[in-house]
Amino acid sequence: MMSKSWFNRLLLSYMPIFIIVVTFTFFVFFQLISEQGRKEAINANSMLSLQAMRLIDSSLRAVDNMVMKESINNQSLIHFFNSKEGGDPYINISAVMKMNDMIAYYPIIDSIYLVRYEDQVVLSNATNGHIDTYPDKAFIEQYRNTISQKWTNVRTFEQFTILNGKKVVSLVRGAPFMTSEKGMIVVNVAVDSLQRLVNELYDSKVSFIRIEDGAGNELLRQAEPVKTMHIYANYKSSYSNWSYISGFVQGTFIQTVSLLYNAWFMIGLALIVAGLIWMIYVTRRNARPVEQIVSRFSGYKLALSGSRNEAGSGRIDEFVFIESALDNLTEQAKQYQQQYKEDLHLRTRNLFHRLIEEGTELTLEDWRREAERLQLPVPAESHALIVLEIDKYGEFCSHYSRNDQNLLKFALRSITYELSSRSGYESWAEWTASSRLSVILFANEGAADVKMLVQLCDSIRSWIEQNMKFTVSIGIGDPALHQHAIAKSFQQALEALDYKMVLGENRLITREDMMSQGQVEVYSYLGIIRSAVYAFRKSENSWREQLDDLFSQMKQGLLTKDEIMNVINYLLYSLGRELSGQGKECQAIWESEALPILTDKLDHCHSLENMREAIIGKMVELEDTLADMRYSGQHAGIILEMRKMIEEEYVNPNMSLEYLSEKFNMNAKYVSKLFKETTGEKFIDFLIHIRLNEAKRLLLESRKSVQSIAEEVGYTNAISFTRIFKKVVGSSPGEYRLETRKAEKWLTEHGSEKR
Repeated sequence: MMSKSWFNRLLLSYMPIFIIVVTFTFFVFFQLISEQGRKEAINANSMLSLQAMRLIDSSLRAVDNMVMKESINNQSLIHFFNSKEGGDPYINISAVMKMNDMIAYYPIIDSIYLVRYEDQVVLSNATNGHIDTYPDKAFIEQYRNTISQKWTNVRTFEQFTILNGKKVVSLVRGAPFMTSEKGMIVVNVAVDSLQRLVNELYDSKVSFIRIEDGAGNELLRQAEPVKTMHIYANYKSSYSNWSYISGFVQGTFIQTVSLLYNAWFMIGLALIVAGLIWMIYVTRRNARPVEQIVSRFSGYKLALSGSRNEAGSGRIDEFVFIESALDNLTEQAKQYQQQYKEDLHLRTRNLFHRLIEEGTELTLEDWRREAERLQLPVPAESHALIVLEIDKYGEFCSHYSRNDQNLLKFALRSITYELSSRSGYESWAEWTASSRLSVILFANEGAADVKMLVQLCDSIRSWIEQNMKFTVSIGIGDPALHQHAIAKSFQQALEALDYKMVLGENRLITREDMMSQGQVEVYSYLGIIRSAVYAFRKSENSWREQLDDLFSQMKQGLLTKDEIMNVINYLLYSLGRELSGQGKECQAIWESEALPILTDKLDHCHSLENMREAIIGKMVELEDTLADMRYSGQHAGIILEMRKMIEEEYVNPNMSLEYLSEKFNMNAKYVSKLFKETTGEKFIDFLIHIRLNEAKRLLLESRKSVQSIAEEVGYTNAISFTRIFKKVVGSSPGEYRLETRKAEKWLTEHGSEKR
């Protein structure tokens, strides 16, 4: 019984502590609630100011952009400012109709008027007349020479003298837009319209918004006097230079929260004081049992002193160990979370590449499980692959900084997601190259509709063309009905983009586009190239027609970008080889001037037409340079005639220095010296070069015997022809014919296998 009574007293002794803990808990709880509510209200009020500022700025920006666009592009406004005094009334009517359309499209616009400096005419959507009779003359004179780049402060605008003026803010833009020499466009936005926009955002009984222009004038009328309001937010627009001030009306939610906070504070303080008083009372009343408990512990102090030290030290070590372990676990958890975020993007890209690359072992279940972990679209019934490639990517990189490039690529990826979603497709896009965005489209209802897929791609292409300063070409693969067909569809989309140089940029390229073109093997162009270069070397005008024919055939045939570059490289190689035979000076001009410039131009070409213009333009310049070289010098005319005679009569077996000396009545040794000094090569080397070039052409384009070809190029003895041919070319005529034809046959078979 005594034990039970003591236990009750012990419970009563702890009761004040319990009351204090509970009271303090309630106090902290309600304090946090009230403080959180107050902070959220203040944050909401700040967001209200920001939202009002963004709403008005976006509305004013839209009007500003519309005025700028119409002043540049609209023919009615352009004709009005370009017309003379007493112009066509139809022009004025068209301009008035355009102003009415602008007001109808943007209801916040109160009025618009145009000022033409030529004849001092003012034309508005309601009236027209001379500047001297227009009520807003003072404003026109103020901004005529100093057109503001921002909206004006609030002012009173009178359309007619018999009517009261309106409070408006005005935007003044010159015409034309860049010079402002012909007139101005004045757009007036009524303050009442801005008032209505802002009034929809808040309750005037609870909060308020004040808007002040750059001069400190208030734009909005307040239902309550300022002294009853408490300001919590003040923002200034970087666009309009207006200040947005907001807060709460006294006696509303914030004040109520503050009163509750004070009330709970007083209640908590009172309970804490009561608890302390109760604890003192109970402690004093139960001091004896407490003393007995303390004495009992004191009795055990001596017996447990040794073990207590050991236990105490062990207990301290355990606490240190636990604290250290918790710190380590916390640090490891933070590192793991950071690493997980970094690896998430890599895992996503890795999964994407495993899907589009052939030969990867990825089951449908593995794909589904990994997609769920990475929060990606799960496999569907069928899929489609498209690849978006930025056109003229070199110009894109040179025009934009790295940050702007990333921003534009993000916008391209975002609009792809948005338009795909509108068309009913889930999508997953990754940049698989610096200029290529690859997209997997998920069709959950049967096979992907090719027609809908083409419409989606065309909508993406047209949106980018209209809203961006660059264009894209889109390669479309066949729908993939199962998982392993995704890689094949991706390769088809890439192959489609390889034909962009032939088919053109800013377009869609499908399998049908590729199959509808007649494909021509690359080797078929080599003969045209050899003939054109040969004509160029001989200064015949037919080389231009032959090159035009070459590019025309390349455009009609379906060649990939790599095949086109192979043809162009062969053209440059043949041209350099022919010019090297014209002397060291010609070779130096080609290698140091013409070839580097032409190579740089070709690197920046994005179509066959650009390549044709670059090559033919440079060859025309080179032709003029070579002609100037031929006609310069004291004996250039004689050497030029000799060269022409050699090129025309190289089949003559008697062609020699003695033959030329007789024809031109000059010493043979002097002819040899003059020829070498002027052309940079010996006479015999020049003659052999011409003969062997013609022999190569006959070997490849005819089935004539070596003896017949030797006679046709000026050699009476086939043995002498073969010896010279092998010395210069490195193989006999028969070996050259056989090896070249084998190479062309291999190229034909290789090209067929590739397709």
